[in-house]
Amino acid sequence: MPDGVKLAVSYWMPKSKNSGEKFPVFFEMNGYRKDDLCYLSWDYPVGAYFAKHGYVVAKVDLRGTGDSSGVIPEAEYSEQELSDSVEIINQFANKEWSNGKVGMYGLSWGAFNSLMVARRKPPALKAIMIAHASDDLYYQDVHFIDGVMHTDVWEAMIDTYNALPDTEKYALTPEFFANRFDQPPWHIKWKENLSDGPFWRKESALFHPAVDLPIYIIGGLLDGYRDTVVRLLNSPNKQVKADIGPWNHAWPHNGTPGPNYEWRKKALRWWDHWLKGMDNGIMKEPRFMVFMRDGVPPSEEITTTPGEWRCGNWPLGGIKERRFYPGENRKLTASAPGNEKPYTLAYKAGAGTSIHGWWGETSGDMSFDDESSMVFDSEPLKEAVEIMGLPKVNLTVSADAPLYQWSVRLEDVWPDGKVSLVSGTLINPADRESRLKQSPLIPGEKTKLAAEIHFTTWRFRPKHRIRLSISNAQFPMAWPTPYKGATKLYPGADTSIDLPIVAKNTLTHACDLPKPEKEQWPPDASYAEENEGKSSKIDYNPETGAAVYSCGINQRMTIRNTKYHMQEKNTWKVNDKNPAHATYEAVTNYTIRPPGRELRLNVKFSMASDEKNFNLTTTRQLFEGKELVREKKWETTIPRKNQ
Repeated sequence: MPDGVKLAVSYWMPKSKNSGEKFPVFFEMNGYRKDDLCYLSWDYPVGAYFAKHGYVVAKVDLRGTGDSSGVIPEAEYSEQELSDSVEIINQFANKEWSNGKVGMYGLSWGAFNSLMVARRKPPALKAIMIAHASDDLYYQDVHFIDGVMHTDVWEAMIDTYNALPDTEKYALTPEFFANRFDQPPWHIKWKENLSDGPFWRKESALFHPAVDLPIYIIGGLLDGYRDTVVRLLNSPNKQVKADIGPWNHAWPHNGTPGPNYEWRKKALRWWDHWLKGMDNGIMKEPRFMVFMRDGVPPSEEITTTPGEWRCGNWPLGGIKERRFYPGENRKLTASAPGNEKPYTLAYKAGAGTSIHGWWGETSGDMSFDDESSMVFDSEPLKEAVEIMGLPKVNLTVSADAPLYQWSVRLEDVWPDGKVSLVSGTLINPADRESRLKQSPLIPGEKTKLAAEIHFTTWRFRPKHRIRLSISNAQFPMAWPTPYKGATKLYPGADTSIDLPIVAKNTLTHACDLPKPEKEQWPPDASYAEENEGKSSKIDYNPETGAAVYSCGINQRMTIRNTKYHMQEKNTWKVNDKNPAHATYEAVTNYTIRPPGRELRLNVKFSMASDEKNFNLTTTRQLFEGKELVREKKWETTIPRKNQ
């Protein structure tokens, strides 16, 4: 880099057919440690695939991580990270093997920063291909979901990654301790910024002029960032192509649940057009491909989603909004009710465990969550109803305290009583007038809330009921608010849900769906055990009010002559009787065994709230063999405000 810091790069190179042959290059940069923790399952299969088809694929370790030198930035998506990316693009364009055309790609982190770098318009950057990207870092990332405080397993994981030494020698040098181990955990910076503002908006694409580079974006109906796909399609940039499938936070060839397709084969045509200059017609084809889900039964184990692929152009045609109103006898009707009495809901802080950590996974039967919610059901449907888009919800509410959160869920009630989650959203009422000028609720005063439910597709079958479910808790996704009490919902013309009904299907083109191809795994690496002992435990007792949610991993792998053992345990606790005092604890233990050595990094992160504060404690311990080499502790108190 211009300041002398060296960044580590891995290349997957095509075999040259003749002397002096030049290739295009695309790359990804993040802090996931290319040489060990994401080498096997994340990087190698992608790099090997595209190198065989005439592309140089590069993976770069973020400065201060993996085998890159320098000081780790204070958080992800820093100005340093993005300026490094621009410099990398310039250097790749001038390599002796380069044809001068560069792309960026990535899933999640690499997708986020691809959008951010594209906004800087480095001349050699010709296109990006991204999956599960967010253009709104406050509302749609893992730190605050829909504006609501969230503690995610990723936060503890990345803070552990950041405290590990280099990936070549695992050297415990003074530079390592100064540049990594002793640097503050990132979660402190995130939690210090409790509300939306410059910290979050500086690089959020939503708040800047539209990116005008060609973008191919992939989303998932079970991914928390899927609304970005719609916003990019709606932007002035007409060189956006998008696929939205039924899966979670993964690539389309192995995302769960399926059906899957070989996205890399489709990506080749994208890169061939923009990086090799081939006139293959890809930009004349339909811009949008989406999976219409057909009434998926509630199940956390589902592997294949019933439904069909649909392709066509954007904006969508044939969509008509149909408004439904919660009303008398918990009915969801097409007509606004008259002067109905308000419905009262007692706040149960531990409710909502059926959805787990975020709007990003399969969920089981929602009936249990609905017992702690206000639910409104339509009459049994006489014919199928399809929806595609972002349902809109308007609520007239009041509360007996200045802060509650609302969870709004759209659900499908089966004839036998089972309930499937279709989609949902959280609402922080402090944002009701402005995200940048929050205002607490005035106890006892009516107020109006409005939000979009996350993008979804769904076919409600005949004899099923459409359900609107409303609660004040979605534990552990939403951090519990501190006041024990109740809220009210006022039926009437200002309380409704608008469903984007597919009145006419305009997505009529045949979809190109190449079958998933066999992965090429690295010959020098293997999982000895994968997800051994993976656990997820939910325990909520409405009678005692105690709620405990825990999950973890226990993974082993071998890369060349080094063995790795990664253990993580995450636990959230709250009690309905004392919602202010919620806790989260993450314990990670990473053991690395290069030949003749053993390094062990133990990290314990805890967050505990009371009525006024969030109290954060992090302790890092690094052992070589049985000797404690270094210990560092951080304790931070953050005043609680609108969370």
